[in-house]
Amino acid sequence: MKRHRGMRTALGALTALVALIAAGTNAEASVSLKTPATPHAAAALQQGAHWVTAGAFTKIYDPSTASQQWYINDHTFVQDSSGEWHLFGITHAEPSDPGDETEFAHATAPDLHGPWTKQAPALTVDTTPPYDETHLWAPHVIHVGDTYYMYYCGGGPDHTNSEINLATSKDLVTWTRLPSGPLFTDGYDARDPMVARVGSQWVMYYDATSAPAGGNHVVAYRTSTDLIHWSDRAIAYTDPTTGTGAGPTESPFVYQHDGMWYLFIGPRGDYAGTDVFASTDPLHFDMANLVGHLDAHAAEVVPDNTGNLWVSSAGWGAGGVYLAPLTFHNGPATGSNLYALAQGGTAVDKWDGTSWTAIGGRAGHLYAGGYGVFATDPDTGNINQYNGTPNNWSQIGRPGAEFAVNAVGLYGLAPDHSQVMQYTGTGWIQIGGPAAHLYAGGTELYATDPNTGNINHYNGTPNNWSQVGGPGSEFVVNAIGLFGLAPDHSAVRQFVGGNTGWTQIGGPAAHLYAGGTDLYATDPNTGNINHYDNSAELWTPTGNPGTAFAVTDTDLYGTTSAGTFELNGGSWPQIGPAVQELAGGR
Repeated sequence: MKRHRGMRTALGALTALVALIAAGTNAEASVSLKTPATPHAAAALQQGAHWVTAGAFTKIYDPSTASQQWYINDHTFVQDSSGEWHLFGITHAEPSDPGDETEFAHATAPDLHGPWTKQAPALTVDTTPPYDETHLWAPHVIHVGDTYYMYYCGGGPDHTNSEINLATSKDLVTWTRLPSGPLFTDGYDARDPMVARVGSQWVMYYDATSAPAGGNHVVAYRTSTDLIHWSDRAIAYTDPTTGTGAGPTESPFVYQHDGMWYLFIGPRGDYAGTDVFASTDPLHFDMANLVGHLDAHAAEVVPDNTGNLWVSSAGWGAGGVYLAPLTFHNGPATGSNLYALAQGGTAVDKWDGTSWTAIGGRAGHLYAGGYGVFATDPDTGNINQYNGTPNNWSQIGRPGAEFAVNAVGLYGLAPDHSQVMQYTGTGWIQIGGPAAHLYAGGTELYATDPNTGNINHYNGTPNNWSQVGGPGSEFVVNAIGLFGLAPDHSAVRQFVGGNTGWTQIGGPAAHLYAGGTDLYATDPNTGNINHYDNSAELWTPTGNPGTAFAVTDTDLYGTTSAGTFELNGGSWPQIGPAVQELAGGR
């Protein structure tokens, strides 16, 4: 990325808030498992173009009995040689009691989506030496050769030396622990092991803290060539939060897709909240490369027999296990080009990172995003679409009160604000009733109620909307989610869904700007612009005041009375004259 990663500061503060983030001092395993980044993968990460979303979650299995509600928490899916699916997971009768989770649920189904049949517990706690287990947490099963390997956390009396154990099976029914005892111990409450093949070795990722007695919450990893003997630990991800037990790095799941590696961890923002981080290196993930937030707890990525990808969710009080379609978006979230409307609206120009091209004449306003680039006619108000070559535009609609663009569509408000419309590629359809303003980004669309100011989410089918928040002074959307400013500009908040709804991520701000997977805000006192570091209250100073800013998948741009500038490293070289409007697009 060209953005400068410098000192972090609380937004709006007059002095820097210094955050010391432990990066993990343990050396990596002796054998490097870094995989060379393909040009495609490296470019995708540079552009923020690989972002992750989930569809609607559907319940596939409920472990409850006729007389008692039960839950499944951290879980795992595996398919046997006959094609039958097996589900294993933490289980207990409601309400939750982690210290008394002493058996693993087991269910089977002919298809990933069911019907699932409850089976006898797969494993029960072993309280005798050499195990001395106090609980059974977070099974993860892989199939290698003719053997199934189940990795799990057995606890133990000392939270700073929590056991990671192994049981094996030939049939997924009878499980046998290693006679030698735990594979290793770690803390604090090291748990949630997940094993992936990386290069010529195996890597086990698990949740821990930077020091066994507590510290930064981390995703640790160890390597092995035989699935039994494991290296000393190293750190794949360090979170700025600190503590001992449960934290925001639980349930790590690492998945490779199209040359990129993705780390799923949570709870983030809410109990049913999972963040997704992308990397070209499976042994290092950074908070700056957050590419998705899913409304899921203990998420697992599950490919089905047809090649479709699903993400799971479960947990306390959830009533069972759920699946939702998972999508890795390879197209632009916002786009990597900058479009500018010249002073006085006299011309539309495109900046491709190296030079400007005149692409259109007079325009009223610019609207751009992953779906395309659009401009209104300054005389008639009609909306026109840019067809990709200079001065090649097509009228596609009549005037509107305003328009908004995301990665999947163009939307408009009727001149009297009475209807929300969507452009289908050939015409317009009504998808909502009255609205005050539209906000679009990623694949999402939001609108504010003209009477209450409440903000509503478009659920993807005409006239199907859900209220997600109250009034705000303004809102922005990127590939990660929805962000808003308090009505009095006193706080920046992020919508995280679930029971939490909104969480504060910053202090006072004047305006918000979003694009790709990035969020920026201007300081209400100085006008300086700051970048959100994807950690609550942590922001990086990035630039001085501007009359307008625009965010693409790759960069931040600003314009002042002196010219138009691009953030490059820690500096702002001038790339053109002052302009009236800026917009990032495809």
